[in-house]
Amino acid sequence: MSTFLSRILDTLAFINLPVRKKFLFFSAGTLFWMIAISAVGFFMIFDFGTETSKLVDVIHPQQNTLNNVVRKLRGANISAYKIALNSAPEEINENYYKAKIRLSDCRSLLDTLRKGGLVKDYSRVTGELYDEYVLVGIADPVKVAIIEKALQNIEEMESLLEKIAAARISSKNQPIAGNNQVADFDALAAATVAGLTSLSVSLSKEWGSVTDLMKDKFNLSLILISLTFAAGALLSILFGFLIARNLIIPIKAITAKFKAFTARESDFARKLPVTSRDELGELATEYNHLLETMEVITSFKKIIEEDENIDIIYLRIGDIITREIGFPRCFIYEIGTIRNASKIVYSPDAGDADFSCREEVFTGVDACRVKRTGCVVSSHKNSRICGHFLGDAGDIHVCIPILLSGVVGGVVQIIIKRNDAESPEVARKLGRTQEYITEAQPVLSSKRAMRAYRELSVRDALTETYNRRFLQESADTITAGILRRGSFAALLMCDLDFFKDVNDQHGHDVGDIVLKETAGCIKRIVRSSDIVVRFGGEEFLVLLMDIKCGGASTVAEKIRTAIEHHKVPIAGGFLARTVSIGICEIPTDTHSFWDAVKYADIALYKAKETGRNRVVCFSANMIPEEE
Repeated sequence: MSTFLSRILDTLAFINLPVRKKFLFFSAGTLFWMIAISAVGFFMIFDFGTETSKLVDVIHPQQNTLNNVVRKLRGANISAYKIALNSAPEEINENYYKAKIRLSDCRSLLDTLRKGGLVKDYSRVTGELYDEYVLVGIADPVKVAIIEKALQNIEEMESLLEKIAAARISSKNQPIAGNNQVADFDALAAATVAGLTSLSVSLSKEWGSVTDLMKDKFNLSLILISLTFAAGALLSILFGFLIARNLIIPIKAITAKFKAFTARESDFARKLPVTSRDELGELATEYNHLLETMEVITSFKKIIEEDENIDIIYLRIGDIITREIGFPRCFIYEIGTIRNASKIVYSPDAGDADFSCREEVFTGVDACRVKRTGCVVSSHKNSRICGHFLGDAGDIHVCIPILLSGVVGGVVQIIIKRNDAESPEVARKLGRTQEYITEAQPVLSSKRAMRAYRELSVRDALTETYNRRFLQESADTITAGILRRGSFAALLMCDLDFFKDVNDQHGHDVGDIVLKETAGCIKRIVRSSDIVVRFGGEEFLVLLMDIKCGGASTVAEKIRTAIEHHKVPIAGGFLARTVSIGICEIPTDTHSFWDAVKYADIALYKAKETGRNRVVCFSANMIPEEE
């Protein structure tokens, strides 16, 4: 019994009610003390607003759209006639594209008229926005049938337009063979305009009837409002005071909690108690959700800080975006700091080579709009914002920069179906994605710097190949992998012939150029999975991974031939060099990596002894007897 009374008191005092219900009870209490005529007066005002909204928000935009469609249809019809009358290819193509764009606009406008949505009318010449408004979809089956028939006609007109243009171009200066097609096009345009005109007339009649009704209701509402104003004012003051009191108290409590959170921003356990079911309760719930999100993101940052290398972090970010957030088509590109080129470091399918950007984006990322601007690039509002995107017409792309120390060090590309792009859920997911990227940026910057320092320690600065230290650190791992997979590898010891003469005759600067050009020749021939090492001086060691037994000779011969025919540009002309190559295979010749290096070196000296500029494979009889 006491609970029941408590609920009644809470209801009368507007306690623990949703804000909407508070104002609803305010209106109900006011109407309760009004006479019947007051209720009618308020109803009239409400109804007047509804009818006004129908005129402004429904009928007028629909009529405006129909007029726009009719205008574009007539323009397309004129362009079709111009195609038939002109013989110049430029005129034909210009009118063809004008007509095609107008028909496409008509189809889009009619589809929006049928379904409802936002309409933006741009000038095709200047790009200026003519008009922007929201359409309420037409629900009347008869009107919908007219629109669908118009859409069918437009599809047929587009097909006829293709045929008219093709026939006019093929006919050159001869009379067009497609006059019947032009007539059919004209007939379809006339039929479509007639149908849409009838629909516009129907809407005009609705406008007139609604306007007359509004005039009558307006006169009646003036009388009723005057009678109820005094009583409504008194009741508004009373109930307004009660509502204000019951809103201010919980708002103050929420404000105090926010201040407490600001003072203890790292304490995620300080959740806000949810004590009501109104919008303030929803605010408390969202506040608690914010704390949970911050806790998850903070935990994510701690995890990636402890990850072994940057590749694992990229994989973790990609998995979160695809699996947890829910964007299955996500690509992550890393932009190099030296050559300014990019590479893919995460894709939904590790074996997928069908990337969504043109090749020039990878070879020189100044072509990438995100790299140039450092801003998020989305094709949602402007489908042509990036000309390098290779996705389907039904897709949009959102490219988010990864900012490392103030510059763009990578790009997260998310591909979404255009139909889903308007969803608030997608906007929320994109916001979460950016939160994760923002948290990951300082960690990625640190890991990338560490990797760069590591690369510098195992790379030869002149030729940008690996150095001897890399072999010392990786030899055991490489050999173990070859033996575990049961595959073959080959070591090619390459030594430039008479390289000392280059330094003596032309100087060390030219010698450095020859070494760089030689390294470039080798890297262009071998695969990306193979390893090129500057072993010392003019010697290069090439490690061919997972090759067929005996296949190293073919690769070595390609290297020898390429270097022999390569002309190095120097002051006053060109310089050509040759190379001698010794080959040793693992595990055919030995299971030891360093023994293989030794045997390849023995084969190299054999190549030198027998005349240079040749390839020699190691054999056991080359080992001196004392060994």
